[in-house]
Amino acid sequence: MTQHDARKGGGLGKALLAGVALVAGAFVVRGAIQRQGRARAFLSEGVDEKTWITLGGLEQWVTIRGRDLQNPILLFLHGGPGMAMSPFLHRAFPHWEEHFTVVNWDQRGAGRTFGRHGKKGTGPLTLGRMVVDGIELTEELKRRFPGVPILLCGWSWGSILGIEMLRARPHLFAAYVGTGQVVDMTRGESLSYFGTIDRLRAKGDERGAARLEAIAPPPYPNIKSLNRQRWLLLSTMPKAERRAFLSVIPSLLVGPDARMRDLRDYFKGLEFSLESLWGQIADWRLTDGGAEFETPLVFIEGDLDLQVPAALVTEVFAKLRAPAKELVIVEGAAHAALLTHPDRFRRELVERLRPFALGRPAKARRRKPV
Repeated sequence: MTQHDARKGGGLGKALLAGVALVAGAFVVRGAIQRQGRARAFLSEGVDEKTWITLGGLEQWVTIRGRDLQNPILLFLHGGPGMAMSPFLHRAFPHWEEHFTVVNWDQRGAGRTFGRHGKKGTGPLTLGRMVVDGIELTEELKRRFPGVPILLCGWSWGSILGIEMLRARPHLFAAYVGTGQVVDMTRGESLSYFGTIDRLRAKGDERGAARLEAIAPPPYPNIKSLNRQRWLLLSTMPKAERRAFLSVIPSLLVGPDARMRDLRDYFKGLEFSLESLWGQIADWRLTDGGAEFETPLVFIEGDLDLQVPAALVTEVFAKLRAPAKELVIVEGAAHAALLTHPDRFRRELVERLRPFALGRPAKARRRKPV
């Protein structure tokens, strides 16, 4: 999700400013939250590691947390490009850690990895380079945790990266789960653009619809236009979705391991990653590399997702062939189902994904919304 041009977001821009106004209050609880998070770490009988791992010659920030080292590893690939998940770790992953050893990676050009190296130190960003980084990280996890199955999870941009990693080295992974799964960038962006206009008009926001029409349909001429569309789209999303994305700043300031510089690094890395990678993935299609996969696939999609339209995901999913595949539709969720519907999302991971790592997958079927 790309939303750093708040000035173009109308009501959302005001909402973001209101979030900034809460920063002072956030500091009141920051210390308590950080102490609580560290206490949980000491009580863990599994693993709680925060470290720099050299991938492709560049030190990159990785966290590894789990309550039982016998659990399968879940390697999480954040969205964006450049939308590091580090600010949300204390919200999104604690309950996952009961069932998985969760590995979060601030990718090249994002979050703390960007903060350590900056633009010059990071060097050119390419999809191919990041695929190799991801494979190197997976191989390092294999060395550190011998015999433990690895599951791969990609969110949004991370689902592009994940699919390419899966194609390159399928036997490294017991199964793959995508959420906000990108399937066809060209068609998806077009559907998102026109669908956003329809939603804006349906809620009586003619001004917003006119502003989006003034951009003209994708491909967008620049990242600024992309951001404007994303902000207007977010204004049509369920309240929980808006709250999730607007919580970035508070999360950067009050998380258990938050540092003041993280705020700067996060948004600078997001801008750098988008400008570097968007053009490379603007026409990416999941089926360009073929519809056949050697690894089981699980897609968990919000039925209200219009950033990666759920109807398009459903259409492409039907064409895929894999040893097993599941499409789970989460009713009432949009692009951030893992944040807005955490209990449901965790349940699907445990019931649909985890069995593949344990050698006893459930019979593949499409799960109806509940």
